[in-house]
Amino acid sequence: MSFIDSLVDSVSHTIQSIDPRPSQSYADKKYHQAAASASKAQAQASRKLNAAGEYVSATAHDVSDYASSAAHDLSTYAAGALGAAGGYLSRTQTSSEPDYMRGFVAGMIGGIVGTGVKSLLDRSLPTGQPYEEHDARLQVVEGAEELTNTNINRNQEETAQSAVNIAFGAIVGGVYGVMVEAFPAVQTPAGIPFGAALWTAAHKLALPILGLTPGPMNEPLSLQAGQLGSHMAYGATVEMVRRSVRHVMDEEDLL
Repeated sequence: MSFIDSLVDSVSHTIQSIDPRPSQSYADKKYHQAAASASKAQAQASRKLNAAGEYVSATAHDVSDYASSAAHDLSTYAAGALGAAGGYLSRTQTSSEPDYMRGFVAGMIGGIVGTGVKSLLDRSLPTGQPYEEHDARLQVVEGAEELTNTNINRNQEETAQSAVNIAFGAIVGGVYGVMVEAFPAVQTPAGIPFGAALWTAAHKLALPILGLTPGPMNEPLSLQAGQLGSHMAYGATVEMVRRSVRHVMDEEDLL
């Protein structure tokens, strides 16, 4: 037998003597370990998903309960507020015999407070009114200077203009108070139509006629809406204060 034949026989014998079962067993073991790990990971993921779902469901339920409770509380509060407002309006409604002096004084006090509220709104809303009304007040002050033959300085002029503004608001409020005494139905819409009517008479008629403001068709709608809103707030404030003061006058028998 040659050397090569001997080598081939030796290699063949060695190959035949190798047992593949240990390698197969090792591979099967690793496979089962990997499968077990995957199954464990899947179970953990499933548990976490279930826990997340339960948490979301519980949170949604809590949010729903909170929203329902908040809506109920808000509804209860609104009903209570409306009931209180209705009771206040009914209790303070002017329905006795007309007393024009009390009505005028109560309306004047309401007009002063309403003027303050309107002035604040004029500075926060796009009304353009501080400038328009400044011109109107300035003409009144200058006219008074000519009639009295006096000449006041700028600070005095500003004070005089503020006084004119307050006086105008007070007088208009007093006139409104007299109107309520004569026609109690005027007070029912809480003074808002009164404020709208005042805006129409002053800003849509009087000031354009005096040349202090552009015509009604030449002003932007945003300015007109702001002007109307501040006058409606004035009217509502006048009415709320007027009816409170008028009620106290009746209760305490003042004036």
